[in-house]
Amino acid sequence: MKIAITGKGGVGKTMVAGILARTIARTGRDVIAVDADPNPNLGIALGLGVEETAKLEAIANRVMADAAHSHSHSHDQPHEHKKPDELVQDMAVTAPDGVRLVQTGTIERPAEGCLCCGSHATTRIIFNELESQSRVIVADLEAGINDLIWAYPKPGDVLLVVTEPYIKSIEVARRALIVAEELSLEEVYVVGNRLESPEDTDRLRELLPEALLLEVPNDEAIRQADRKGMSPLDTVPDSPGVLAVQEIAAHILERIPALG
Repeated sequence: MKIAITGKGGVGKTMVAGILARTIARTGRDVIAVDADPNPNLGIALGLGVEETAKLEAIANRVMADAAHSHSHSHDQPHEHKKPDELVQDMAVTAPDGVRLVQTGTIERPAEGCLCCGSHATTRIIFNELESQSRVIVADLEAGINDLIWAYPKPGDVLLVVTEPYIKSIEVARRALIVAEELSLEEVYVVGNRLESPEDTDRLRELLPEALLLEVPNDEAIRQADRKGMSPLDTVPDSPGVLAVQEIAAHILERIPALG
């Protein structure tokens, strides 16, 4: 199973990805978390901590440097010696609950060429070519729609579109749903995050009428964990927001055939 998570910046998609990945791992499944944001923070959301997350080396930065400087490599295997599964074996770090985490590309300093293209190309290769018959791939995509197009999920994949109940983030969600339709994705969910009232839910249902909405309430405890650089699964495991994301994980697993 492959799960891609997209949405406007700041809506909480990394928080959702971290709780989702660990919750699924607790069911005994092998989970690989892919941080596709060039400003990566998924390690923090997974509970690795700020310092350990900062030490992680991204795939594009080490072994895919050639692809990182050219659009021409975007559809090719950017490193002839290493397959995606080998890269995960070499570079993944183990987060709490056994989740293995890899980063696709990190912006560290000005460089010749286009580093972002290498990061996007690496995301596509890692997301598309990692074997997923017996495990779950959870990809936290870069904010906005561009990385969703680069990742290019397939009809059998799952897409979570995270949004807050505000017009700007809803508009990004609307565009993501258009892309999902063009990609013929069937398992698409809108995750309404930081919902404070029934009016917030009604707004999402009104502006995204065709979407299957999953709700996560506004949760100050999650914000407090974020301020501390910790996973809310470790600090407030029974808070309403954490429990809501865990319900989303259960919902997804119920709808997808058993792995194995």
